[in-house]
Amino acid sequence: MKGKNSPEKILIEISKLEVTEFLGVCKILGVSVYKNDGKTPKEFEDIWEEMCDIVWGMNRVRRRNLGRLVYSATKGKED
Repeated sequence: MKGKNSPEKILIEISKLEVTEFLGVCKILGVSVYKNDGKTPKEFEDIWEEMCDIVWGMNRVRRRNLGRLVYSATKGKED
């Protein structure tokens, strides 16, 4: 893994978030937690896969901004 804002490290930090914080990151990234019908929740694996794709596709600036948000949310939480 490279720097603090590498996709791997950001995804590790995202995995430490509380449920409401995780849903907030989904909202920011535009990841829908519902299937196409808008009522049925997606499987967590599908949400995580979509989130990973988005984080890996981000440019350096967007990743840095997301990293700041996520690191501030996980600050003080145990590993």
